[in-house]
Amino acid sequence: MKGESPSAPPPPSARRSDGPAAVFLALLTLALFNRFLWPATNQVLSVPGEDLFRQFVWWRQFGFGELRQGHLALWNPHLFCGAPFFGGFQSALLYPPNWLFMVLPMPFAMNLSMALHVFLAGWFTYLWIRKRGSPRASALLAALMFMFSGAFFLRITVGNLSNLCTMAWIPLILLAVEGLRRERRWRWVFMGALAVALQIFAGHIQYVYYTALVLTAYVFWVSLREKGRASFLGGFLLIYALGGLLSAVQVLAGWDASMESIRGKGLPLDILSMLDMNPERLCYLLMPRFFGNWSDYWGGGIYCEGHPYVGTVGFVLALAALRFSRNPDKRLFAGMALFLTVLMLGLRTPLFVLACKWVPLFSSFRAVSRFNILVAACLAALAAMGLDEILKSSEALRGLSKALAWTAGVLGALSAVFFAAPRMGGERLFKQFLPHADGMAASLFWCGALMAGLSLLSFLGQRRDWMRLGFLAATLVELTVFAQANMAFFDMAGLQQKVAAIQAVYDRDPGDYRVWVEKGDYTLGTTGLDIWGEDPVMPSRYALFAAKSQELGFADILKGSFFTHLSQPLGLLRLRYVFRGKEGPSVSEPTGLKEVPRAFLTGRWEVMGPEAILGKVTDPSFDPRQEALLETDPGLGMPGEVLGTVKMKDLDSDRIEIEAETPKPAVLVVTDNYSRGWKVEPLEGSDQKAFQVIPAYGFQRAVPLGPGRHHFLMEYRPAAFEVGKWISLFSWAAFLILFPFTMRGHENRR
Repeated sequence: MKGESPSAPPPPSARRSDGPAAVFLALLTLALFNRFLWPATNQVLSVPGEDLFRQFVWWRQFGFGELRQGHLALWNPHLFCGAPFFGGFQSALLYPPNWLFMVLPMPFAMNLSMALHVFLAGWFTYLWIRKRGSPRASALLAALMFMFSGAFFLRITVGNLSNLCTMAWIPLILLAVEGLRRERRWRWVFMGALAVALQIFAGHIQYVYYTALVLTAYVFWVSLREKGRASFLGGFLLIYALGGLLSAVQVLAGWDASMESIRGKGLPLDILSMLDMNPERLCYLLMPRFFGNWSDYWGGGIYCEGHPYVGTVGFVLALAALRFSRNPDKRLFAGMALFLTVLMLGLRTPLFVLACKWVPLFSSFRAVSRFNILVAACLAALAAMGLDEILKSSEALRGLSKALAWTAGVLGALSAVFFAAPRMGGERLFKQFLPHADGMAASLFWCGALMAGLSLLSFLGQRRDWMRLGFLAATLVELTVFAQANMAFFDMAGLQQKVAAIQAVYDRDPGDYRVWVEKGDYTLGTTGLDIWGEDPVMPSRYALFAAKSQELGFADILKGSFFTHLSQPLGLLRLRYVFRGKEGPSVSEPTGLKEVPRAFLTGRWEVMGPEAILGKVTDPSFDPRQEALLETDPGLGMPGEVLGTVKMKDLDSDRIEIEAETPKPAVLVVTDNYSRGWKVEPLEGSDQKAFQVIPAYGFQRAVPLGPGRHHFLMEYRPAAFEVGKWISLFSWAAFLILFPFTMRGHENRR
């Protein structure tokens, strides 16, 4: 690759002096998380009842419990009557930092994972801004803005563990792209590919997609004014191509699972726009408590979704960059931030509809507000440019001092209005805000006071150069205060008691049946099986049946708690107990359901289309024990009543050993979810040597059997996973051989 350098990197001495910044960010992270980073802790960071409480604890316990025993769990038999697990991305079984869950206590591993990724996000941002040529103070400011931004840090508050882990790699990819822009060297391609692969393995593919989408636009625009445009564009494409090869096992398995999921054909607009950003939340750029904190939020939407806060000082510096910086990239970063902000408004603008229609895969992801992490990166880069100018000259400080003084005055006046309105007959004008007027007045007052302080700092900085570092100090204070205010936690012992109540039912009544837990994936922490769960990769065949059984539309599946009534068709799911309630779930046993065994033989079946099957199987009068409903002819004739035997043994989450004996041709029905990834392999002593797995009842499994003895292994092993596994193995072998040479500065030329 050619060694063109459009702009020179910092000298080697500058790069070596970045060590203290890493130490500072590490110590800051430890100071913030210290009370949660003890091996014996039982406190887990996150609001109780949110995603980490309901999902991630149990996903990690199940997945890494299996991995500890040497088994990579491809299938999850506990939720949705069975669903892909590894292919769901958020299992993140191959993400190296997650291997902590195999050796550390769960609460400690959870907290350590979150603290580690907060540090990585800050450190990678620092390196990226340094590569752009900014001094250490500006890079440190940008690092603080990114790692403690509302887009990033609030994912800890609501327990979005995979979101947090995936976002942490964004600035490292930005660093690799910036390095490639300045030095056409292979080291940046390899570093970028590694970052992309780790971002994919981290588990939240939506952020991978959003990062790739925005970076593609960024690289294309930047290349228009770069020398060696072809090598820059080619290097960028190689970053993602090599990253895809390294993570092929996850990408291909995930793609295969998603094509069979409810997201396989895209989502309707009303679902896609569910988690957009309310325009009024832009005031959080200056006042992070204007509509309340996580514990008392009263504004529109969900508190953490689309939160734009990056620090008031940082946002002021980003605006200062637009006015005073001479950096040619300032308009690009500002334009990207503005464009993405408009896009996050969802259906309020036509831009979102156009993106859903014309941008590939865009309609597969809801929560468009999650572009806010890339807006945070843009604002951090702009703020670094603003501080660059302040550190270099007094011109920016003179203009900034006046503007901030005027802003402080306006905010002070507004604070007085909001404070006085409820006390002076302003009920009509402030009707919807009246209960919160004092809190809003306080936010306006403190923001005005901060603006006044920054105005004074700008004035003093014109006379004492060292005073200009006060902007960095003010950013550190306000962002750490914000982080501290949003660090909720729950006690793991209480959560375990909730799961123990469910397990007690299985201990009292062992059997091969299923339950329904109203909200959460708690059955993953037990030996039991659930007819529902919380996971974005839900099998579409099963989702259609579930929606039809509740007389709801397909789009209603993603709108909250699902089963509103326990209808007769749920007997096909082997449902026996229902758990309701958040605290100490109460258990009930539905009556009148025609419960079927897990596996049975039948000599009666009917072949019909998927829609006809769905209509018949959800008819309350239909008895699944009388006949099987198939989509393809099993080619066995119609022998009538069959008297045979079936024995099943679960070897692990992905494999079932089955023995069956029948005097006549028969269809073996297994009342677990179907997927094309399920295969059958004959074992010793089987009369039949070839088997196939076909759908039964639209969403379950069936195996046509001839007369005789049958002994076989039913295994979930998707072809996509096998292909991806070998691609990844060969790619990692080549990568590990070549990567050390690129990092030592050896330059390979085309």
